[in-house]
Amino acid sequence: MNFKEAVARDNKNVFFNLNEFAELRNVNGNNVKVVIDETLFKEKHKELEAEGIIQNCLVLFIQVEDLTAKPKADRDLLIDNKKYKILDSKEKNGVYEIDLQKYEE
Repeated sequence: MNFKEAVARDNKNVFFNLNEFAELRNVNGNNVKVVIDETLFKEKHKELEAEGIIQNCLVLFIQVEDLTAKPKADRDLLIDNKKYKILDSKEKNGVYEIDLQKYEE
């Protein structure tokens, strides 16, 4: 087993394990395992927090195989039927890290 295979195995068996970090959420109409982190967004975007701009923001981790299209900035993503705007997205080791802001209701 090479390093990439080991990371992929760990992602599935630990990070996206429902008994560890992940939770089952409906994303764009599909029930998938995700990890949501609201604190990480604030850490990544301290300049926005200082300006009081951050509200209803979070970071979503989702396996690449669980989205039908690559998430791109300024597009929408539905999580549990709530609309979020994609602010930024990057992929590493088969996992998307997506910065999101919830639309005001």
